[in-house]
Amino acid sequence: MPNRAAMESQREPLLDWPGALLVLLVAVLQFFRGGWAGFACWKPGVLSTLCVDPYWINQWLKNYAGGFTKRGLIGEVLRQLFPSGVDLVWLNAIAVVQLMAIALLLYGLMRVLLARGGLPPLLLSVLLLLAPFGKSLAETALDPLQLCVLLVSAVLFTPPRSALRDATVLVAFLLCSLIYEGCALLLLPVGYWLMRPLLWRWLPVVFAALLLLIFQQQDLPSLGMAAKDALAAVNPFTGEQIRYQDGGGLAASVSFSFNVKQEFSRYLSDSPRDTVSRIARSLGAVLVYALALWTAMGSKRPEERRMAGLIWLSWAPVALPFVLITHDWLRYGVVLLLLTLVVTVAQLPQCSQSEPWWQLSRPEAWAAGVLVMAVVVGPMTSDVRKFLPPDLFYASLLMLAVASTVALLESRRLQRLR
Repeated sequence: MPNRAAMESQREPLLDWPGALLVLLVAVLQFFRGGWAGFACWKPGVLSTLCVDPYWINQWLKNYAGGFTKRGLIGEVLRQLFPSGVDLVWLNAIAVVQLMAIALLLYGLMRVLLARGGLPPLLLSVLLLLAPFGKSLAETALDPLQLCVLLVSAVLFTPPRSALRDATVLVAFLLCSLIYEGCALLLLPVGYWLMRPLLWRWLPVVFAALLLLIFQQQDLPSLGMAAKDALAAVNPFTGEQIRYQDGGGLAASVSFSFNVKQEFSRYLSDSPRDTVSRIARSLGAVLVYALALWTAMGSKRPEERRMAGLIWLSWAPVALPFVLITHDWLRYGVVLLLLTLVVTVAQLPQCSQSEPWWQLSRPEAWAAGVLVMAVVVGPMTSDVRKFLPPDLFYASLLMLAVASTVALLESRRLQRLR
């Protein structure tokens, strides 16, 4: 048998610098191409928000000055660190850095999923970033959910089935739930898959029940006023200020029942065809990405694909409430796919290099072809936070049909080869 130390030395690192630099470049280009205002946001005399959607800045400014409330943790930390005000330039820089970190995370996940370095994981990562997958992330730069994904990814640096991993999952669960209250539900599969089957494994469920009970009520107006007075974001170039703005329809402040009523009214006003179209252009598009990656795993991880599929499906029960009470379907789908990849990779052994770096296996080539199709179909300018534009309905159906056919054919071929 080969020496274990020798095997360890053959393992690929989580990242390689040439590939990482290219991924970072693509992420930055996507940020300015598909972000809130593109390059125009840096012109003199621009609005005080600079390059980031003010919706996300508003969520970062919410704090605990008036008392404990949902989504207030980030703002409270900023309030303690910068009591005189937050520099908007730094918030914009954080938005870019957060997107770059997500891009590096994606590249590292691809390298482990494909159990190799070289061209295939780099190609799939770049194609995902250029597709509406990456455009959605760029348009929602500074989204607290992206920060939560990065916090959960800390489990990748902990030993499997260890007390350290259990503690990391619990800390990430609590922090993320205080950053975005929906994580109390959204992260339940993380604890189920990554924590040891001990009594501790039920703590996320207990925390989720308690937090949802606390957060299900609408915020008092006094909380919003106190948060507004306690912290400001200042544009040093124009002197303009942004303060937290509370409102009756703001998801961060209203009750869950309000969100349910608001979204269900939209469903009732839509025709069945409109609803099907929205599903195909959002959840269908995310399924295309998932099927492409699932196909690519057949080159080196055919056995692990079943586990990846089960992990993906395990998110369906907790994701359903978000589909029913929100309209950012594509955004949530991208985040859920990233979380699925993190949980899957956390349970896989590290990759080792065996093939030439430029060589693409058949499953990897098919997966790349599906993602190239998604890049070509994906809109250059339209907002894809919710779903692809209406005129891409039939294109979305075609992509889903092709991705499903490729995944099915490759699965049957791999079964015959066994």
